[in-house]
Amino acid sequence: MARVRKSAPQVVHRLLAEQFKIVKANEPRARTGSVKGLHDLRVALRRIRTLARVFAPLDPKFMARLDHRARKVCSRMGDARDLDVWLALFGELEEAGGLDEMARRDRKSVRAELRAARTRLAAEALDCGAFRRVKKMLTERLRRKPAADRDAPSAEALAARRMLEVRATIARRYRQAGSFSSKPAHNLRRAGRRMRYLSEFFAESLGRESVRAGQWITKAQAALGKVHDSDNSLELSKDLPAGSARTRVRRHLRTRRRVFLARFRTAWKHYADPRLQQAWEKQLKAAAELDAG
Repeated sequence: MARVRKSAPQVVHRLLAEQFKIVKANEPRARTGSVKGLHDLRVALRRIRTLARVFAPLDPKFMARLDHRARKVCSRMGDARDLDVWLALFGELEEAGGLDEMARRDRKSVRAELRAARTRLAAEALDCGAFRRVKKMLTERLRRKPAADRDAPSAEALAARRMLEVRATIARRYRQAGSFSSKPAHNLRRAGRRMRYLSEFFAESLGRESVRAGQWITKAQAALGKVHDSDNSLELSKDLPAGSARTRVRRHLRTRRRVFLARFRTAWKHYADPRLQQAWEKQLKAAAELDAG
């Protein structure tokens, strides 16, 4: 039996509903202090932003507002997420003996302050007006059954066009990365994350080259994420009490950064392979032109 092809409005309705379900499921957990709950909620919002960008031609005003508001929420949640990362690293360093010269009472005090700040920032993000508006927009939108608009561009064509845009951004930001100092590396990581989510949604329907490129950019982006976490923790570690303990902490973080930067370079070598890039570009351009004319 031939497979029934869903129209782009039907596809985006289904995908938005799936991600919104994750948001709603994790909100109560995030409110009770769950690190994983906040992380999963934030990732679902990022994926919603990805979908808003891909399917913007179907409803430019709605998708632009959804993207803008979800971005504001993700930014606010990022402050709490940064403290989650620092708390995890702080614990690892303590277990490894890197904080032995810091009094136990001082370590407990630092951890308590970080947790209190993290809980407050997470609550503020979940209570902000932008998050309420995102939930309202999606609730109202998803109540309406999408029309099977056969004249709309296919989901594959829209995804391929967006992937071509992000692919060009990744290449440009890699050229700008230089020595991978904090900001250039962070900008490249963000572009890689966009392609990672696009690949999760659409790579299999586009073909083998999209799958392979998506796998390698995912590995590269994940490694850059650890580099970013190390950069944030190095900045936060400046507030630790001065002395040999802080020196060991910062040495450990710099080593960690070098390790993950090396992993990024390995993954990037595979992603940037000229044969893969050429075949992938050809594949994306063919898909992007499916509905042309």
